[in-house]
Amino acid sequence: MYAPVKEIMTDLLKYDLSSDEALLVLCITREDIRMLTSEWNLSEDDITCVMQRLDATYDQGADVSMVRGVTEELMDERRAIRDVSVPASALQKIMLLAGSELNRLYAVAEEGGGNAEAFVAEEMDAMRQLQTAIDA
Repeated sequence: MYAPVKEIMTDLLKYDLSSDEALLVLCITREDIRMLTSEWNLSEDDITCVMQRLDATYDQGADVSMVRGVTEELMDERRAIRDVSVPASALQKIMLLAGSELNRLYAVAEEGGGNAEAFVAEEMDAMRQLQTAIDA
């Protein structure tokens, strides 16, 4: 909302929020815009225009794509650090399927004139590590 401070504060009071409920309020001052855009040496009218356009962009509180983008980033971070448990029998089946696929890829690389050994070396090391975990 692009408006004087008093109007913004009055507008915030219309929400029926408990005193301990968190609320995200984004405040951007003229000085913030001046600092963030110093390379353009904006006039006061230019800064007013930027603020009005930002107000139009954030009219509903936040651009939906920004909210979704931040949320997707958070979910990606959570997925990256989570631990999972897999029954050893299921992991063994995965290893057998991966071994079969590696054999197929090896044959394809060999027929295509590539270096089949180099092609699968890293995958074989990963499989050995998984097998060690199964056997533990």
